[in-house]
Amino acid sequence: MRPTKGIATDAAHSTKNLLTEYQGIDLATGKRIFYKNLGNQTANIGEFLAVVDAAKYIIENDYQPRIIYTDSKTAISWFKNKSTASNKVNHDVKKAKLFLRVLSYDVDTIEVRYWDNKNWGETPADFGRK
Repeated sequence: MRPTKGIATDAAHSTKNLLTEYQGIDLATGKRIFYKNLGNQTANIGEFLAVVDAAKYIIENDYQPRIIYTDSKTAISWFKNKSTASNKVNHDVKKAKLFLRVLSYDVDTIEVRYWDNKNWGETPADFGRK
């Protein structure tokens, strides 16, 4: 059954435009709650930072339910490990890892679930550029 509550996240990377961006959508309202243009990064970095921004949003706004959806297994793994496997030096990634570690007590109460594109269709946060 397709989720109707929580925050859906997604990222997109354009090699043509050298642009990576991500966003988060409130599943209950369909409204975009955050968006960021990262410049030229990787899709995995965008996916990871989207999940971290969703966690920040949940903590700062006491958002309920404390559930984030992403179709990126890499982002889920990096979030749970509070670290990335990326060798790219990135200020945003450094800040995100620090946030996850410093606020781990709160972060660990947030559930990150896999968005099943096959059964539910594209995540509402998808940029629709495939």
